[in-house]
Amino acid sequence: MPSHAAIIEKPVTLSPDLSVEKALKELKKKKTSFAAVVDEEGLLVGLFSHKAVLNNLLPVSVAISDGIVMDIPVKVAPGIAKRLKKVYPAKVGDLMQRKNLALVFPQTPIWECVNKLLTIGGPVFMVEDKTGRFLGIIDEASVIFELQRLQEGEGK
Repeated sequence: MPSHAAIIEKPVTLSPDLSVEKALKELKKKKTSFAAVVDEEGLLVGLFSHKAVLNNLLPVSVAISDGIVMDIPVKVAPGIAKRLKKVYPAKVGDLMQRKNLALVFPQTPIWECVNKLLTIGGPVFMVEDKTGRFLGIIDEASVIFELQRLQEGEGK
């Protein structure tokens, strides 16, 4: 079964030039934690997510990526709130994830989407093979719902 069957209807997309503040309002309104970032030509350029915003809030001294556990209480809550306010005017394109995006084409088998969701993490972006034009998003729920739909169809 091709992966296009599991595509999310009307996925949330953002412009790379949109402010982070407006992007966060859009995510909240659409009740999602991520959106595809698509340029004016319809090409996928990145992933904007709550995680991308959070990555920009911790002071460098706290955001240690080596997995070092800190036993020292760090009182940064007021500082984080102030940092969030400073991030609001930034552009989505400044914070978005550009690398390691999970990509598939319409004819990609759905099992490959499942594999990408588990190994790379979601969401998976569907693009046209020749142009790279953004077509849609597949996430864990959309794959499961499509598989359930197929299973229910077989039972009839």
